[in-house]
Amino acid sequence: MVQKVVICGAGFLGRNIAAAIARGSSFPGPPRSVQVSSRKPDRLHALLSRELPAGAVLAPAVAADITKPDTLVPAFKDASVVISLVGLLQGSPAQFEAIQWRGAENVAKAARAVGAKLIHISAIGADPDSNIAYWRTKALGEEAAFEACPEATVIRPSLVFGPGDSFFNRFARLSQILPVLPVFGDGGTRFQPVYVGDIARLTEVISRNDQTIRKAVAGRIIEAGGPDIFTFKEIMELVLKYTHRYRPIVPVPWFVGKMQGAVLERLPSNILTLTRDQVEQLRHDNILSSPQPETHVSFEKLMFDHGERLRSVHEVLPEYL
Repeated sequence: MVQKVVICGAGFLGRNIAAAIARGSSFPGPPRSVQVSSRKPDRLHALLSRELPAGAVLAPAVAADITKPDTLVPAFKDASVVISLVGLLQGSPAQFEAIQWRGAENVAKAARAVGAKLIHISAIGADPDSNIAYWRTKALGEEAAFEACPEATVIRPSLVFGPGDSFFNRFARLSQILPVLPVFGDGGTRFQPVYVGDIARLTEVISRNDQTIRKAVAGRIIEAGGPDIFTFKEIMELVLKYTHRYRPIVPVPWFVGKMQGAVLERLPSNILTLTRDQVEQLRHDNILSSPQPETHVSFEKLMFDHGERLRSVHEVLPEYL
């Protein structure tokens, strides 16, 4: 019997996860058919159709809108696994609530309705008490996912990088057009960048119809960071190193960043877009928290147990910057 996996969401991470699952369909067990669903899934479906090797099973794309629950159950019909990639990078508090909280809740309820295993992608820093809408609604989305599907698995990535990312690529482009690269404060905020291929592979592993894996991750959180921790300033140095450019790295006071965000968040989205919430996020470290064995599963151990080694930015950045 074919195992149907629905990727609910598109974009950078969705593309990589869909490809990893389609390519991993030769894993012992039932073959897997991957379906992409979003408001406009045709572009991603066409891209995957060109990229996937012969033998990978890609089901027809099915349109669905996470803010319209009646579109989700038909889209998830016969699904064995639903992977929820519900998220925004910027928006108003109301938009974050509609997408990252209520939208995530709608996806979880639809997954429960069709009897599918739910894998929910969240973010390190998720906190229901945060004053930052992005992190608060990420946490509320997690809570809604677990309430609807107690055996769901939540993945919390740190900063995700790889070909097509919106972080390293963005600063690489900025280094072409700006005379300096700015960092807020002293540039000491810490990040633990994780390779998109490792997140995709993790998701492929826990999507398998393997009861041992399912039992190990059911109802658990997996915080996913890479093998190295860098400060924001060190990340800018990496961008310059691998783009073979020199630019002064200039500290910008936090209050100036907030003033910039207040202006730029009102303008049409572009390479310079910055919001006040994003500036505030940069005050906080984005690294793995202390292990909590009763609720968490080790990302590194799970990957190691399945023959995977986490890739460093030093291996991957030269391939695409």
